Amino acid sequence: MPSLVGGYRASRALTPLLLSERQLSRELNRERLRADRRQIPFCLIDVVLAPENRRPRDVKRLARLLHRRLRTTDTLGHRGRVTVGVLLTDTPEQGGRIVVDELQELLLDARLDCDLELYAYDPDAWQQQQLFDPPDDHQPPSGHLTPPQPLAARRRRVAKRLVDVVGSSLGLLFASIPIALACVAIRCTSAGPAIFRQVREGADGKPFTIYKLRTMRCDAEHHQANLRQLSERDGPAFKIKDDPRITSVGKWLRATCIDELPQLVNVLIGQMSLVGPRPLPWAESRAVATWQRRRLDVKPGITGSWQTSKHESITFDDWMRMDLRYIDRGSNWLDMKLIAKTMIVPVKARGNH
Repeated sequence: MPSLVGGYRASRALTPLLLSERQLSRELNRERLRADRRQIPFCLIDVVLAPENRRPRDVKRLARLLHRRLRTTDTLGHRGRVTVGVLLTDTPEQGGRIVVDELQELLLDARLDCDLELYAYDPDAWQQQQLFDPPDDHQPPSGHLTPPQPLAARRRRVAKRLVDVVGSSLGLLFASIPIALACVAIRCTSAGPAIFRQVREGADGKPFTIYKLRTMRCDAEHHQANLRQLSERDGPAFKIKDDPRITSVGKWLRATCIDELPQLVNVLIGQMSLVGPRPLPWAESRAVATWQRRRLDVKPGITGSWQTSKHESITFDDWMRMDLRYIDRGSNWLDMKLIAKTMIVPVKARGNH
């Protein structure tokens, strides 16, 4: 690809604000030694130009744009033929995610089509050598916010997905009759559809439609603002134990958790998992604190740590910390334990507690 290489060399001549690959590599290694000594993490963002934006003037625009918006302590340089690296010193992973979100909006406004990939170096974690290897420009960006994970993590994801597919398939097979009877009861006792649909924020912030059996009046969401002051949950989440909008059949469906069974469809098609952080409605999820958005690193679940240990979740922040603890320490064995605990809830009719 001579034309690409030629354009890349020309772009270097036009963009003195960018370090060369060798210079940036030297800065990365220097920052790694500094981070190990001071026990302070740092981040690297790879900005990969799309094929239509690989002209020298686009690289020059990108360099100027990044220099205007980033800190003076941040370093810019070439990471490959079509990749610009942004070194964020003294920046934890969550701070890097905030910068990625801001850069995505900035590049969109500038009409520069780029893919962003975040790498975080934590001196307390395993050594991430991939951070210091130049990216392969012939391969499309993975789209993940972290470097390639160890084999054990990949095996866990595969095993978790296998459990989700098998569990949701068997669940729908056995739950089809209860769901059908519940739909009939809902239609006979209140006006409106039996299935409730709502947009919620899923993994990586992608919206999806969740399915539940309707337990409230059809106009329930329109009256939520009037009941906000009665919410028993602090933070953006809304919860009332004896919600006046719940129907008579809805109280029983919530107590037995039958209203959650249609979410097995979300699990089967890959939008949710059997176990994971509970997905919040779109508006509530977008209102959480920045550090709490790390719960979106994994697929949301039908059940999770909070659902089985509500007595430990006194505040909304406690709920979020339980979700983050599951993300950091989760395992297939823990998933099995949480599923077993969840199955006890409908037996005791405590689903709405």
